[in-house]
Amino acid sequence: MTDHEHEQGAYFWSADGPYCKHGPEPDSETDGDAWDLWSDRHPVSDTGHTICLDAPAGEACLTCSAEEGDMVPWAACRVREHARPKNDIVPNPDAEHEQVTVWVGTQECLERECEEYFTDDGDEIPGKDRCSHIREEVACSCQRETGGEYSSAPCALLVAA
Repeated sequence: MTDHEHEQGAYFWSADGPYCKHGPEPDSETDGDAWDLWSDRHPVSDTGHTICLDAPAGEACLTCSAEEGDMVPWAACRVREHARPKNDIVPNPDAEHEQVTVWVGTQECLERECEEYFTDDGDEIPGKDRCSHIREEVACSCQRETGGEYSSAPCALLVAA
């Protein structure tokens, strides 16, 4: 599974938003010490916005977030490949290492928004279970993430062996 140059990273709320509890930026000319303390926790992000390091918003796709100008959760990245259980069939939750058949593709394809699901007239093609962009792979139940997708990290059992 590849991420096509989209990378996961921490996303922080803006320093002038409701999640920053430090208050407004002090004047560097009149209160240099307070400004030094404030500026240590409020760097300028790659997008040019001042962020608060004490106000994490969560894990985001940094590329999509920069393009959108707002946080795009990693699970919602529209470009990277996602691995979801085929037909939403998941193993027994108590199973530590059980094979799971997953479909791997972009969000557009997995959510049936790809043009291959539709006729030239825009009607949905009945019985089409997946487009040609989705491939089938096998993952391990230990790779299941909190959002229900499967990571590309190797199975912990195989790494230990």
